[in-house]
Order: sequence, then C-alpha cells, then structure tokens
Amino acid sequence: MMRTPFASKLIFALLVGLALSSCSERVSLDVLSETEDPVYRRAKDLLARNLEKEALSNFTKLIAMRDGNAPESHLEAGLIFLNHRDDPISAIYHFKRYQAIKGRDPETPQRNASIERVEGLIKTAKKEWIATDDAKEYRIRLLGTIEQLQSENQALKEQLAEIRRGAAPAVSQAPQADDQLREVATRNEPLRPAATAPGGRRVYVVQERDSLYKISREMYGNPNRWREILEANRNVLPSESQLQPGMSLIIP
Repeated sequence: MMRTPFASKLIFALLVGLALSSCSERVSLDVLSETEDPVYRRAKDLLARNLEKEALSNFTKLIAMRDGNAPESHLEAGLIFLNHRDDPISAIYHFKRYQAIKGRDPETPQRNASIERVEGLIKTAKKEWIATDDAKEYRIRLLGTIEQLQSENQALKEQLAEIRRGAAPAVSQAPQADDQLREVATRNEPLRPAATAPGGRRVYVVQERDSLYKISREMYGNPNRWREILEANRNVLPSESQLQPGMSLIIP
C-alpha cells in the first residue's frame, strides 16, 4: 500500500509530538526556575490551604526531579518538618541543604540575609531537639562518658607523676573496718582479680590500667554501674580518681 506525502508528513508530526511530550518535563526543568515550576506552585497552593502533608510530598518530589538542586523546596520542607511534623532532625537536614546550595550563589546582601535567616531556623530546630526525650537520654549517656573519661585521665596523670618521682604507685591496704575483707587480705596467697570473700561477697583486686568503668563492665557486663562500686568502697576509695593497683574492692 502506497503512502501519500500527506500521510507520511502526518506520521512524522505525530512521532515528533510524542518525542517532545516525553521530554517536556526535563525541558521545563532546564528552562523554568524552581519557583516558576508547576510542581512548586502546586505545593505552595496546598500549603496555603493548610494541606501540609500534600505540600511536603510535592516539595520533596520537586527536589528529586531537580536532583536535589531545589533550595526553596528544601527550605519549605524544613519549615513543614519544624512547624507541623515535630521532626527537628529532618528540618535541620533540609535547612542545611538550603544553605549549601545557596552558598554557591554569588554573594549579595539578599543571599547573605537568607542564609543568616536559615541559620536562625537551624538553632531553633536544635533547641527543639534538645527538649525531646531522645536528646535527654543521649545527653545523660554523654555526660556519664565524659565524667568517666575525666576520671580515667586524672588517674593516669597521678600514675605518671608517681613514675616521674621514681616511686611505684602506692598499694592500698585492705580496709580495717571490714572483718571479712581483712581476713582475705591477710592471707599469704595473692588474690585473683576477682575473688570471693567469706559470706559470698566478691572482692576485686585492682590491676594496672583499671578504671571503675572498666571494672564495672567486667564484673557486671554494664560499665554504667561503676558508681555502685564506688559507693560500696568509700572507706578505701573516697573518689574514683584515687583508684590504685593492688586495692581490694567489694563488688556489691
């Protein structure tokens, strides 16, 4: 069957139309600015109607379409996470992405003011995160770790000072107030790092480079119980920084 010139032109026009329609979205990304993009405008409209969930979906869609290069959408997404979703961590992520992208623009007063404004939003988000239960638990664990590291550092300093003075670290005697420990301490045979005193009470003999944190981890499988050991041995160990090799400690 012979095709007429008109039919051939029509088929060609249809093929060209299909090709152009398939590329229209990518072309629009290349030509339109972010705030002119229909997806961005739709997201802003949804946000104006208090449809935050739908607006967030469109902002994140545009971010993906533009391979992350959508600072205004990052900013809007961050504001939704901060003000409507109680998710300050996600908000901080989007605010920092905004700063990183805008930071590549030429420096102008307007650009600097926008970055400074977002820095204020990041500080607000961090304050909200600090008030969460997760942050409180993290802060408690962090403070405990810092306290233990300070204690170990002080003990190391004291041992180093002893070495520099040419004297071995002093060995603490068994506590005189505790009859059971005195009986164990006066035996001729040396105690193992963990021994059992009369009455079933455990005794630990401090070794070189030990710390209460390390002893707690070894004896309980939990390093955070070191304060229990300290309280049980106040008569020979007034503070954790005074821990010395050779001390006999009750393990409660």
